[in-house]
Amino acid sequence: MDEKLHTSDQVYVYIKEKIHSQEWEVGMKIDSENKMATDLGISRVSVREAIEKLVALNVLRKKQGEGTFVNELSPSLYLNGLIPMILMDKDNLIDVLEFRKMVEVDSARLCAERCDDDDIKLMEESYGNMVKYQNDSENFYKADYNFHMAIAKGTKNSLIIKVNSIMTDLLMYHQKEIYQHLGPRGGLNEHAVILNAIKDRDVELAVLYMRRHIERTIKDIQNMKK
Repeated sequence: MDEKLHTSDQVYVYIKEKIHSQEWEVGMKIDSENKMATDLGISRVSVREAIEKLVALNVLRKKQGEGTFVNELSPSLYLNGLIPMILMDKDNLIDVLEFRKMVEVDSARLCAERCDDDDIKLMEESYGNMVKYQNDSENFYKADYNFHMAIAKGTKNSLIIKVNSIMTDLLMYHQKEIYQHLGPRGGLNEHAVILNAIKDRDVELAVLYMRRHIERTIKDIQNMKK
């Protein structure tokens, strides 16, 4: 392994290469933390840290009492070779959010124009879970992810869906920390007005509220880092 990389980064690369090479296929159980730690000559803590990052990105999933398994892979794993670098550099979170603003504002516009009843139902279910889990950061940020992906699906544009998947996957790992510091209240109110605007097919309001939502998040994170 490359000694210039942090040990958890080394495990991250090791696991990703196993998946890319299809040595570990979709649905397959990966090696235990103990085995990887022994094979790589590093601590279990470093192995666990890398696994948690990949679980947050939906590359891996844990089954209680059974182990860790490879998920069906999202486009981000294949299309974005910068994931390891971005994950390890929290300053890039602002860059990701700024790019998301460019993509998701127009996604809200197209969704308001094109979404069907199934898309709206998915958005409503995701928002309902945000309300339900507002005191549970683990489930709250997953519901937030699902809400934004529902908007992307509502655009009926395959490229927008893939780009949104990449950007929201990148943020999944950071969302726990964001909500620990910022809390869910602002996000809940903003998602509610975005949802209502899309349901009303009000394109201008959907665009306005999505832009305000992401700009507010950027501003709060900038203030948090000061």
